[in-house]
Amino acid sequence: MSVAAWALPQDRATILLTFLALLFAVYGVLSGVALETTRAVAAADRDGDASGPQLWRVAAVVSLCAAVAVLALTPLWREGVLHGGDGTLVVTLVAAVGGYGVHSVVVGAAAGRGWWSQAAVVISGEVTLRLVATLGVVLVGATVTSMGVASALGAFAWLLLVVASGRVRCTLTLRTDAPAMSMARRMAAALVAQGSSAVLVVGFPILLASTTDRVEYAAAAPLLLAISLTRAPVLLPLNALQGVAVSHLVRAGTGLGRLLVRLLALVAAVAVAGAGAAWLIGPWLMQLLFGQDYAVDAMVLALLTLAAGGTAALTLTGACAQALTAHSWYVAGWVVALVACVLLLQAPGSMAARSCLALGLAPLVGLVVHVTGLMTIRRSARADRSELADA
Repeated sequence: MSVAAWALPQDRATILLTFLALLFAVYGVLSGVALETTRAVAAADRDGDASGPQLWRVAAVVSLCAAVAVLALTPLWREGVLHGGDGTLVVTLVAAVGGYGVHSVVVGAAAGRGWWSQAAVVISGEVTLRLVATLGVVLVGATVTSMGVASALGAFAWLLLVVASGRVRCTLTLRTDAPAMSMARRMAAALVAQGSSAVLVVGFPILLASTTDRVEYAAAAPLLLAISLTRAPVLLPLNALQGVAVSHLVRAGTGLGRLLVRLLALVAAVAVAGAGAAWLIGPWLMQLLFGQDYAVDAMVLALLTLAAGGTAALTLTGACAQALTAHSWYVAGWVVALVACVLLLQAPGSMAARSCLALGLAPLVGLVVHVTGLMTIRRSARADRSELADA
């Protein structure tokens, strides 16, 4: 994103940043595949019951379905989100989604088995290939299309790693804890929830583009980069390592509640400290990273950082619900947060004001839903234990 700010005019950078938001939003939807794969593999190991399909079959079905879905929805997002856009970007997005489907299964399986080194290598491999390809394109001559294609290449890093690493290759031969139809239902729930999550975490420019006048949105690049910069320190590592959280929460047993509270306290502390830092050095850092044309008010940067903390908290409560296989509550929290975000963006005001309002309040609404669900599950478990004790 920093490279785009320096290499492209601001109006072209806005188009690329919106495409990247769309790309990463779809990747975020597919991270639901990784989370459910993590849970299924971890549960199969814990219970000694690996009766489900091999993961290479899951990966093939996921990749094909995801690519077809994105292609079928092209008329809805090409004009409304990219405001037209090069047809090459459409093909690029479809191909990248197919590649990332396999990536998600491989990462999820490695995390479920506790093969943290392999999970880290696959995740960092995707990022590294994307960055190297982007820098290579810029050296030759940067355009929106060429940088979009370079960004999508990272989705195929797993091909190199499957050849190079026997353990990465082995992830595709593992089995899940449930038959194919049960796995499909759980994965569908995870995809819906992660779809809502992805729009709030990395795909917010999609909502902003569709609720903002085209002329006004052409100057949105500074705000889009500010949103990314303030969310990245907390949300990118947390989203990349959600599988780690789910794997530990699955195994936490009765200590799950205490673990979740500690994690939420850590997120709150980081968000408050980050907001203070954003207030003090954020405007200077924006212009250092992206250039003098990318000035953003200190208050906006601080509020966006606090909002990132709310989204991180919602991510953790969602991971807890996922670990408990409470898929209905998991989905409900994220969907309610997304609906709240869309409604809040309809409020009058500048792009910055509407963004701070939507990103700040919407996750809190979803958090209430998740906490309500987790407390309901806890009360139900206590009642069951009481009945067993009485019996």
